[in-house]
Amino acid sequence: MASKSKSKSKSKSKSKSKSKSKSKSRFTVGKGRLGLIALGVVLVAAVVATAFLGFRFTQGRAVEDARASSLTAAREYATTMFGYNAENVTEHIDQSMSVLTGPAKPEYTKLITDNNLAAEVRKQSVVSEVTIQDAGVVTNTADTSQVLIFMNQSVTRGNKELVSINPSRLTFDMKREGDRWLINAIEVITDDTFRSKIEVVESLPPDAKPVPAPSSAPTATPSGTPSVAPGPAGAPVPTP
Repeated sequence: MASKSKSKSKSKSKSKSKSKSKSKSRFTVGKGRLGLIALGVVLVAAVVATAFLGFRFTQGRAVEDARASSLTAAREYATTMFGYNAENVTEHIDQSMSVLTGPAKPEYTKLITDNNLAAEVRKQSVVSEVTIQDAGVVTNTADTSQVLIFMNQSVTRGNKELVSINPSRLTFDMKREGDRWLINAIEVITDDTFRSKIEVVESLPPDAKPVPAPSSAPTATPSGTPSVAPGPAGAPVPTP
């Protein structure tokens, strides 16, 4: 009887040890699978982050390249469009027409036609010279750009008579088509149009504090030094 009980206890202990080893192996396999899944998630996240950063870098580089190339194109176009003489006026008109699109094209065509520009330039030996004083990109994307140009245009007639020197400000709204920039709109900025772009605030904000008025009490002046009377209130300020 004693031998039978011993054999039973041995079999029970063996079965328990087997079940424990199986559970441990299952637990180990489960941890391994979870580790692989976590590693896969991390790898996918790293790939996505790298792709996103690469896209943002490429996009930012494209915008910077567009800024530089559109500025260079705008300076060249302005020089060609507004600088000409009797020998090259027709060529310059054709070159200017080739870089115009949208509303800029019919507007420029009307200007050239109404003033009979080419014929008058040849007839009067007109020479128009353009100097770009400064230029800069106001805003741009990879495919669009607005360029502000400051230029001087000097016009002479008969190679000797100075007609005018015109400082001008203008903007080119440009868009990229293929590998080149085209002018979609041209705006010549005069003093009136410049003022119209300034927003005039007619009322103070609710949290604004008024500036205290200067004291009206007379101030003592040194003996023998004349006092200067204040100027009239609301004196006009010179504007451009």
